Amino acid sequence: MLWSRIERWLARNAPDSHSRLNPPADPAALRQAERQTGRPLPEGLAAWWSAVDGITPAQPAGGETPFRLFPYRCDPYPLAEALERRNLYLHSLRDTVPPPLADAMEEWLTRCGRDRAGTYYSRDAAPLWLPQWLPVGGDGMGGGLFVDLRAGDQYGCVVRHGTTSHDPEPSWPSIEALLAQVLHRLEELGGTSD
Repeated sequence: MLWSRIERWLARNAPDSHSRLNPPADPAALRQAERQTGRPLPEGLAAWWSAVDGITPAQPAGGETPFRLFPYRCDPYPLAEALERRNLYLHSLRDTVPPPLADAMEEWLTRCGRDRAGTYYSRDAAPLWLPQWLPVGGDGMGGGLFVDLRAGDQYGCVVRHGTTSHDPEPSWPSIEALLAQVLHRLEELGGTSD
């Protein structure tokens, strides 16, 4: 798996980052995530969290910018934090909609939830969050990356989001493609993973 090569690279070339890796996620937590989202986790995402349950964020020291493992200056989330953030985004959305519009918003979210993964809504008011989106990494400022768990040929694609919107299309077709880019970027920095 790509993750094991990334982990070896970190152990050899970035021991501080390697020391912040969390142990594997509990299989029961993975099943709980599927129950909460109402969708199966993509195989690659489940395998990745089964290998490492995210990373403990770096604390900036002396004005230094901490190293972030994922693109867009994101750190991988532990599964529990991914679920917490998903719930926070969903609650924030529902808490900010005026009561007269609540039913219309729920209908809209239900309609969007039936769309194929990778479908986004440039002509509609962009949702802050769909129930089928699961965050996988964050930039510490409200933005990050999510996996689209809706059905379709782009099921499991990874999308970048900000504090008020998301990219108009997926950045990677899968978590495996994201990890491949991470490994490529690390190897360009130098050092080895073998």
